[in-house]
Amino acid sequence: MKSVRRLSALINLHDLPLAWLQLKRQPVRYLVAVTGIGFAALLMFMQLGFQSGLLRSATTFYQALETDLILINPATVNSGSYQQFPQSLLYQALGIEGVSDTIPLYVTNINAQQLGGVKPTSLRVIGFDPNQTILDVPAINDQRDLLKTPNFVLFDKLGLSIKTGPVAKQFSDDGPLELILSNYSRSFRVMGLFKLGSTFVADSNLIASQATALELAFPQVTLGEISLGLIRLDPSANISQVQNYLRSLYGDQLQVLTKDELITQERNYWNNVSSFGVIFGFGTIMGLLVGGVVVYQVLYTDVSDHLKEYATLKAMGFSNQFILMVVIQESILLAVSAFIPATLLSAALYAGLTAVSGIRLEMTADKTLLVGSLTIGLCAVASAIAIRKLQDADPASVF
Repeated sequence: MKSVRRLSALINLHDLPLAWLQLKRQPVRYLVAVTGIGFAALLMFMQLGFQSGLLRSATTFYQALETDLILINPATVNSGSYQQFPQSLLYQALGIEGVSDTIPLYVTNINAQQLGGVKPTSLRVIGFDPNQTILDVPAINDQRDLLKTPNFVLFDKLGLSIKTGPVAKQFSDDGPLELILSNYSRSFRVMGLFKLGSTFVADSNLIASQATALELAFPQVTLGEISLGLIRLDPSANISQVQNYLRSLYGDQLQVLTKDELITQERNYWNNVSSFGVIFGFGTIMGLLVGGVVVYQVLYTDVSDHLKEYATLKAMGFSNQFILMVVIQESILLAVSAFIPATLLSAALYAGLTAVSGIRLEMTADKTLLVGSLTIGLCAVASAIAIRKLQDADPASVF
């Protein structure tokens, strides 16, 4: 608390008119500085937005699963490349006390012909027993009976229509429609729509029965070899105890994870192992550097242009600390002036990109606080660096 009070005392609001007058004296330079800092803040917002959008899209499927525990092959590194394992291993869990149900899932990507185009599109097929409820998506659960007919599927309307073609629109206009695999070997019929969310590993999602998924994805998946195993427990069961028992049962054959653990594992892969996390992190750092350089150049030029005035203030008895605070206040005014329009523009871009890509980019409080803190912090540091030579200047030598 003492440090906060000391900082508040140093950044005296009564000095703000002086800092503001310094800035508005040269409006062109002020506008250029605000544009540069705003661009840096915008760059940070976009990098953080893409990163969070990637992580959200990679885990939307897991978030929607209605299960207590999940079995997955240890060789599966991310949701775009499931390694199969024997379905019989899943059924071993039925003999464990506390386990009420087990549900096999087939998840894989297929290539289909783009609707109205000539390029193939990648679709993620999620196959399961239509008599079971596995996803907390009302539109899917309301249309499960349709999946009992062979080659009938549900289509995710939040997919990339630029890649899949206008499937959702044509279905809304004309009703059920036929799609065909890219090798023209099999066709399937879209009988309904739902909203799950676009993913980086495919252009859209399909929901199908086990039989339809096996037929469309053969030979990528085969009968008896599943991608995920869902385990539901009795309400009175202790999840940790059952999980530990299953881990000892399966050993190194399978991972036994809660939904939260699987989501964390997926996020860690995309954030720390894949190149995406490095790229987005590097982009955020570049935004910081760009903003820091712009602020430094503006304030250094300002100090140089007003060297005599600052020296006069020192000769009149004003301390180096006072001059430092005036320049820091200038930098904070620049940061705030740039941050507000950058935030509004970023929110508009988030909304536009969400509508186009299907990947949810959201302006959240933590993003706003982080970018705002980084913007003000880098401006304050740049101002301190810009006037370090002035602190040692002798007023007598300036005149």
